[in-house]
Amino acid sequence: ALMMSLPALFNIGLLLFLVMFIYAIFGMSQFAYVKKESGIDDMFNFETFPNSMICLFQITTSGGWNYLLFPILNKEPDCDPKKVHPGSSVEGDCGNPSVGIF
Repeated sequence: ALMMSLPALFNIGLLLFLVMFIYAIFGMSQFAYVKKESGIDDMFNFETFPNSMICLFQITTSGGWNYLLFPILNKEPDCDPKKVHPGSSVEGDCGNPSVGIF
């Protein structure tokens, strides 16, 4: 029975990886410069692709996803919308509440 279900498990795993890949790219574009606090730190952030995948794995397993959500939902006065990031055209370290829930 296990040998018969392996192809289906592979397909489901590949589909899960594809969905996580898309959300990792989306998270990097929306939340790469979110202020580091609570669950967002040097390892759990959306600055790089591997870190984005780690965050999404944490969210998928429901292991402390709320600590990642709180900084993403930040808006003024808890963050600085005028903060300049060298080497990027992005300004601010605020999250995006409407996209963060998505």
